[in-house]
Amino acid sequence: MKVLLLVKNFDLGGTEVHVRELANGLAEAGHRVFVMSRSGRQVEYLNAEVTFIQHRFTDFGLLGAVSKVRKLIRSERIEIIHGHQRLPILISAIVKVLTGIFSVATIHGRLSLDSRPGFMRRWIDRMILVAPNRLSTLRESDAIRAKCCVIYNGISLEGRIPSRKKIQGPNLLYASRVDRRHGQALIIILKKIWPSLLQQFPRAKLHVAGDGNRLAEVREVAKPFTETSEQSVVFHGFVPSLDPLFKETSLTLGVGRVAIESLALGIPVIPVNSAYWAPVVSRDNYEALKADNFVGRPFYEFEPEPLLAELLCVLGDLDKVCHETQNLSEEVYQDFSLTRMVDLIEEVYQELVD
Repeated sequence: MKVLLLVKNFDLGGTEVHVRELANGLAEAGHRVFVMSRSGRQVEYLNAEVTFIQHRFTDFGLLGAVSKVRKLIRSERIEIIHGHQRLPILISAIVKVLTGIFSVATIHGRLSLDSRPGFMRRWIDRMILVAPNRLSTLRESDAIRAKCCVIYNGISLEGRIPSRKKIQGPNLLYASRVDRRHGQALIIILKKIWPSLLQQFPRAKLHVAGDGNRLAEVREVAKPFTETSEQSVVFHGFVPSLDPLFKETSLTLGVGRVAIESLALGIPVIPVNSAYWAPVVSRDNYEALKADNFVGRPFYEFEPEPLLAELLCVLGDLDKVCHETQNLSEEVYQDFSLTRMVDLIEEVYQELVD
């Protein structure tokens, strides 16, 4: 089968990693895979059998992108076009109308945002959601419900359970694209949470992995913690794999793929972004958080004081929390298996082609 994956950016972020892993998985399964996107650091981690086509998707360049994709589909006889993120999904829908190709969309964020304008949803043959709570915005009578299915993110990890004995002191990890939302969360953490946490845990370190348009601002706010002999905040920039950092992490602050990978490795997670947070993931709240891609939306709006209280509580009883998370890790790994994700998406493609 010949498949074209469209994604706006291909640098750092959960969607970008998802597309890379899907492309590699499909190629390993014997499919001919094309990825079209703005060039980024994910390109060098694509399987050699995957063809990367550089294109900068913009709203103003919509017609040019549609023309380019249409020509590629005809020249390569592509059978499936699969869009990720709002603009590539819109382009997939338009090209479907023009060529009759089967179109698939994966909704990584909110359905109402990723599938705008709403009228084009009827042009998409199947819509994949990475968490069931994404369906909550649809009415029971909404016709597109029949097109929707839930396929969780897939992760691929080697050496799954890190040794907790090697970790010295509380090491916290915040890994994400440092954009407007996550940059704001980090700034609040550094200003209103980190000083108080250091009073209770003076050996604590916060590791920040990621790049983005607010990184310089976050670095500026962090200077009181980075320009001392006891550096308590460490910036790693873009990292192709979080595995080396995971091996030294006591507690992850994050949502989505970062939260999933941490849990599968037995590392405790407090879901945090600039809008919401949730208590440390446990057997009791796992299903509720899993249903929303480990965003704390079902729990609390982001406020520094209660989040600080949760951090102090978790760090104060870290051995017990780690033990409970490791007991949960096998279930997480099975729920978010990369092989399972690729197989299920293959089934979606095959149902359309057949």
